Amino acid sequence: MQFQVPQFINIEDKVIGPLTIKQFLYLLIAGVIIFIISKILNLGATIFFGIIIGGIAVILAFVRPGGQPSIIIIKNFIGFLKKPDFYVWKKPLGKNDSPEQIGSVEIIKRVSSKTKIKPEAKDNLQDIEWKIEVDKEE
Repeated sequence: MQFQVPQFINIEDKVIGPLTIKQFLYLLIAGVIIFIISKILNLGATIFFGIIIGGIAVILAFVRPGGQPSIIIIKNFIGFLKKPDFYVWKKPLGKNDSPEQIGSVEIIKRVSSKTKIKPEAKDNLQDIEWKIEVDKEE
C-alpha cells in the first residue's frame, strides 16, 4: 500500500479565497472593531481610527519580515522589553589555538541588565601583601 506524503507542510492552507484562516481572522476582527467605532464616534474619528486599525490588521495578516509572521516579531519584541538580558562573552584566545577553540564562544555569566557590572575585586592575598609593604615603609 502506498501513501502520498505531503510536500508543503510549512505552508498554511488557503481556506477562504486567497486568505488563510489567520489572515481572515485578523481582517475580520479589525472590521468588527472599525464597525463598532463607527457606531460610537463621528465620521472623522472613525476614518482616523479605521486607518490605524486597518493598517495594523494588514501588517499582521500579510507582512512577514524574515519569513516569520508579524505577530511572532511583536511578541518577541514585547518579551525583550519586559526582560532584557546582558551577556558577557569570553573572547577566543589567539592565533595558536585549534579551530575548535576559535569557533567556540562560551558564556561566562549571565547578568540582568538592571544590575550594574562591578569590576572584580583584587585578590585578598594582594591586599594583604600591599598592607604588609605599607607597614614596612612606615
